[in-house]
Parts: sequence; C-alpha cells; structure tokens
Amino acid sequence: MPPDVCVLLTGWGGLGGTGIIDSLRGAPEKVRIVCADAKDKLILKHRADAFRLLPRGDDPAYLDALLDVCESEGADVVMPGSGPEILAISKNVERISGRAAVALDPYHIIRPLLNKADAYEALQDVIPVPAFARVPDASLLRSRLEKAGYPRRPVCVRPAPYAASGGSRGFRVLRGEPDISAYAESASHAGGSTDLLVSEYLPGPEYSVYVLADGGAMLYCVPVLRRRMIGARTFGAETVPPDPEITGICGRIVGRLGLSHNVNIQLRRSADGALKLVEVNPRMGGTIALPAAAGVNLPYMGVRMALGRPVERGVPYRTMSMERYAREVFAEGDHIFEMSRS
Repeated sequence: MPPDVCVLLTGWGGLGGTGIIDSLRGAPEKVRIVCADAKDKLILKHRADAFRLLPRGDDPAYLDALLDVCESEGADVVMPGSGPEILAISKNVERISGRAAVALDPYHIIRPLLNKADAYEALQDVIPVPAFARVPDASLLRSRLEKAGYPRRPVCVRPAPYAASGGSRGFRVLRGEPDISAYAESASHAGGSTDLLVSEYLPGPEYSVYVLADGGAMLYCVPVLRRRMIGARTFGAETVPPDPEITGICGRIVGRLGLSHNVNIQLRRSADGALKLVEVNPRMGGTIALPAAAGVNLPYMGVRMALGRPVERGVPYRTMSMERYAREVFAEGDHIFEMSRS
C-alpha cells in the first residue's frame, strides 16, 4: 500500500532524530520517512525508509541537491533540523514549495531568531530575558564579562549566530579564571564568527517547551522539565502540567514574532526565581518524542499544518517521564542491524 504522505527530515542525525521518526511512525496515516544528512548516519539508514546524503546547509550546492532529493523521493513535506539548513531553507521557502511543502517560516519571520542577541532585543519588552551584552570583537570579551560580574559570579558565553551555535555548540559557563582568549579563538573557529553573546547565568530549573503555532497564534504548548543533562543534551525529562506562566511567555513570543509550525522555546529560572528566556528555535526540539508519547504528536501535527490540512485542537497530554540510553547499531557491508534480543 502506498504511503499517505512522504516526509523528508534533514539534519536530524543527532539524539532527537529517532524520536521524531518514531513519532511519525505513530501517526494515524502511513508516513514514508526519508532522512538526509551531511554525514553517513547508520541509525538513520536503519530506521528511515530511505537515506540520502546532502551537502551542508551553508554549501552553495545545498539547495539544488535538496530539490533533487525532494523530486526523486517524492517528498511532500520538508522538516529541517540543523542551523545552516534552516538559514538556507528559510531564504528559499517559495522555491522549495514548488516541489514540497516546508515546515518552516520564511526568512523575514525567523530573522530575529537567527542571532541570539537579536532575539533578546526583539523580545525583551514582552518577556523576561537574561541580562546580556554583544561581543562583536574577541578583544572586548574580557571587559563584557567583567561588566556582567565575572569572575565574582558565573557568566555564560556562546556564539550569537544561530547557524554557528545550533545544539549549543560553543556554549560555556565561565567560572573562576579560565583562558578567555583561548575560548574566544575556539568559538570563533567553530562558528566562523567572532560575534559572541555574554549573558546572565541562570542556575534554576530549565524547561524545553514544545509549541505548535499558526500565524502568531499558539495552538499547543507542552512544557518539558529537563531533569538530567549531559552537556547540552537532555537524557532525563518529564512533561509538566499546563503552567500559566510558561504558557503566557511562550504565547507572547509566538505573537510578537508571528511564528508558525513547530517551535522549541527554552526557559530557565534565575537565581531569584524569575523565569527567563534561554533561546527560541524555529524548529522541532530534540526531545519532541516525549510530548508525542504523552499524547500530543507535534511532529505529525506539524506535517499536517505544512500541507494546509486541519490540525486537531485541544488534545490533552499526560504527565510522563523519559530516559535516554545508548544503543548500538551495526553495519556489515550494506546490512545494518541492531543486536538481536533473543
């Protein structure tokens, strides 16, 4: 039986990719899943219906290669995951839409989110944001850190451009007296820019909030409490009941920017208990499988929205926890498999 819809997931080779695949497998219609990545990913080859290699999103050849994959695989919807791809696709939504629907806002909508300092500036009059400062040149890093209270108290620093810091690459909490110049050099090398952001350290509980929006109206808001982290990755989490404070902040973000599709909003409490913005990602978050398991299948709803189909409203979710564990995937020639449980 042919599939009802074909979804192309690009740049989802990290921890969250298999959870998104599982969520789409749980949809009430048959979904064909094609994964594409800049690297050969065994797990995606194993779990998806097809796998294709693509150039990086910042490669000049990326867009034509993406369009070729859409056509050859019969993709109905493209759902991008990596920062460079989000930048490239958002600037070419109309062109790509000639081949497949795009589950991403166009560039003029998400532009403030493609630099974290721009996002804080755009939102600071409607929601609480951390105290922050731009560092346009690495030579200014120490003075910006000292103004933020370093080394008396911890201070956060990261590349400001979204494409350079996807997955929190380059993020560090500076304590004591590390080699600041070495950090600036490594961050610049990793992100291709000396555009850094210094911000207030938020030591309290952190929430990764899974939002589905339509033209600035928030349809769903599922907060997930991050219980256990390894680096910037979530390895233990739980959904929490609807919270008016979280819902209010997320609704104002969505409304101010006019966002649509799946959006991931990260919030964290400051030392005095204030809930403040960490970042807004104009894409699915890496733990979106947890809301899906809890009853709200946001990846599938995002597919329907991109296709212009009705999205069911008012679906409740359960309080549920999640733990992540490593599991091996093996390859022998073209045969990819997991170890037998027998």
